[in-house]
Amino acid sequence: MEGLSQKIHVITLVITRQKDVPLVRTKAKLLARVSGFARIRQVQMALMASEVARFLLRHVGGGRAIFHFVCHEGNIGSGKWVAGVMASFLGKRPLSERDPKGEDQMVFHRLVSAVEAVSDETSVRFRGEQGGLELDVIFLGAQKGCEVLLEQQEEIRKQLFRDIDESYLENLRAKHEEVLSLLKTVSLKNKELDKVNAELLELSRDMESLVHERTIVEFALRIADKIRNPATVIGGLSRLLLKKMPEKGPEREKVRAIYLEAKKLEAIVRDFEGLAREQERFFTKVVLQDLVREILEAWQPNLEKRGVALAFDAPDEPLQIKGNPRTLKVAILHILKNAMDASPKGSKLTVRIVRKDGRPTLEITDQGPGIETEIKSRLFKELVTTKPSGTGVGLIMVHHIMKEHQGDIKIESSPGRGTTVSLIFPERWKEKGS
Repeated sequence: MEGLSQKIHVITLVITRQKDVPLVRTKAKLLARVSGFARIRQVQMALMASEVARFLLRHVGGGRAIFHFVCHEGNIGSGKWVAGVMASFLGKRPLSERDPKGEDQMVFHRLVSAVEAVSDETSVRFRGEQGGLELDVIFLGAQKGCEVLLEQQEEIRKQLFRDIDESYLENLRAKHEEVLSLLKTVSLKNKELDKVNAELLELSRDMESLVHERTIVEFALRIADKIRNPATVIGGLSRLLLKKMPEKGPEREKVRAIYLEAKKLEAIVRDFEGLAREQERFFTKVVLQDLVREILEAWQPNLEKRGVALAFDAPDEPLQIKGNPRTLKVAILHILKNAMDASPKGSKLTVRIVRKDGRPTLEITDQGPGIETEIKSRLFKELVTTKPSGTGVGLIMVHHIMKEHQGDIKIESSPGRGTTVSLIFPERWKEKGS
């Protein structure tokens, strides 16, 4: 749906029997309430969900109801974002099946009209002859903002999951963290767990993805910079000419065409510049200890295989930073992987979270061979690597990620004495000027 910036899965309910309909209604109303919707909107969302669920059960053999938190741009290009809930309903079979007279079609169209009357956006799709229908419905105007909903999503899920039979949830499939947790509970030594860990912690794909994203943004900004001045000059001059030309002059339409094309170029420049701002929408409040613990728990089997002991030290007081969890995980995992690769068997790897001069700091220290002074001076300027298959792009990317977070990276190392890498975050987030 146009304007949709972020969509976070909350809960999936399967609709296969009559008692699932009131369950869908109850959970929709609860989700609307905890999201901060007004009472009338809570009722509208609950009635909408139950009616659509009832239709799926009676006319297409059931289906699924999937609820998401969404952040949505109210007026495209305005930069103003509002929070809401998106309900996606997937039918089990095509609408036309077993309906030669088209009665189901008539009922469905009346249902869609009723849904459109109470929702902010409605979208209908049909997945061909072998697939079912898809109905997406968005309710906007939650009193809790996008950032608050992101912070509280786990607590909200806990409320929604109460009194629900696990056989009616598909959430484990939708969230890899819960799959990982389930596998750990079964057996930390399980071979399948090692395989999943190896896949999840394989940094190359994430690094390639981030490099690709940054390359596109930087390339777009360069193009925008090249186009901006000529487009502005052409647009300004053509505007002046239009003001001076007679209304029915023979050349007026040609000049007007030049002016309109210049305006299109200016719009393209704004679109390119928007790519850079797009990255900042995924920054949220993050507790540094929680993020690092999550990474270390997943990384522990790799350290055990290498025979490297892990020591983790962190203060009880939560150190909160503003960051993009995805890119921060890539940065921390890369430093951790470098430290593990440098660590000899039987050595210790120390991960420490402290506050230095008021700034939250993550320190990762290994007992490896250390880094030569000449190499250390070039780490963030050139593609430097000591690994046979390495490219040297990793530390440059980590440096770039820390700059995005208004932070710094510091490396202390000397030959034979190991290495300490410090990721230093700002004490206070400085908002960029418009």
